[in-house]
Amino acid sequence: MSPPRVQQAPGALGTGDFLRGKAPYLAIVALVTVITILLLTRVYAVDTPLALLASGILLVGSLLALVPEFLIKRRYYCELADALAHLEKKYLLADVIEYPDFVEGRILYDTLRLTGKSMNDEIAHYELKTQEYREYIEMWVHEIKTPLVGMKLLSENTKMRELLTELDRTEFLVEQVLYYARSNAVEKDYQIKQTDLSELVGTVIKNNARLLIAHKVKVRNTGLAHTVLTDAKWTTFILRQIIDNAVKYQATTLGFSARAEADGVRLCVRDDGVGISDADIGRIFEKGFTGENGRRFGRATGLGLYICYRLCQRLGLGIAARSAPGQGTVIELYFPRRHPLEY
Repeated sequence: MSPPRVQQAPGALGTGDFLRGKAPYLAIVALVTVITILLLTRVYAVDTPLALLASGILLVGSLLALVPEFLIKRRYYCELADALAHLEKKYLLADVIEYPDFVEGRILYDTLRLTGKSMNDEIAHYELKTQEYREYIEMWVHEIKTPLVGMKLLSENTKMRELLTELDRTEFLVEQVLYYARSNAVEKDYQIKQTDLSELVGTVIKNNARLLIAHKVKVRNTGLAHTVLTDAKWTTFILRQIIDNAVKYQATTLGFSARAEADGVRLCVRDDGVGISDADIGRIFEKGFTGENGRRFGRATGLGLYICYRLCQRLGLGIAARSAPGQGTVIELYFPRRHPLEY
């Protein structure tokens, strides 16, 4: 099997390239010139110098006839290469270049238009399919939450705490599906505004109190008196996922602390769980990556931190992790003072 060709951006039309493309034409001109010289000197008995002069004029005229064609094509292909180099969506090339003045260029232009239209049709088709899928997921999540709420109410009435804890986790996993489906379109559902960080963290802890109590996890908050610029709903989900991971990996204490920096506020969520190995720490935000802990403890999908990473990207937040086996994990969220979505 031959190796794949490396795709390179087209360059300007060079003289050598043009002449190589005209090789059959030049060969015919050379042949006609030789035949003309032979006819003039041997058949019509024309003096050799005169025959050479006449044939030379014919040859030069044939070559000069190529100059206008070369200049027209060179200008057009230079413009095409320049447009392609500066165009982010290459398949829209035909929409930004002029209609050419020569036949081959028109064929190329029409071909580009047809392929571009076909690509746009394919993109529209898959965008529609993706939108339909996301709308179905959102509808399913809203539908499934109704019986979950009903079961929780029944469980509260009968004091079935273990069942309540599992129902809380089921509800969270259902919401995880919803946030995953929406992660590609956060900009349609965000509300960036000044948010009290202490209140935000307090709400997350309160909403997950049953989970923390069931696993005997102690919570400590320090230095959270800051105002950050973010979307409270999406950030709440991110913190909920971080708490879920800490509980899953045997944390007994969970600490929330924040500090102001030159250009923003950094929130640190520290747990004393099993920690993450050096081999895995660099990959925990990858989609589907479960690592050593995922295989050891099970119940890992490799989606939780990936969704957090995607949401942080969409919201303009920074996210990072520090950890070592047996020494717990620190997840850092960075809230810039001026939100990137405002630029």
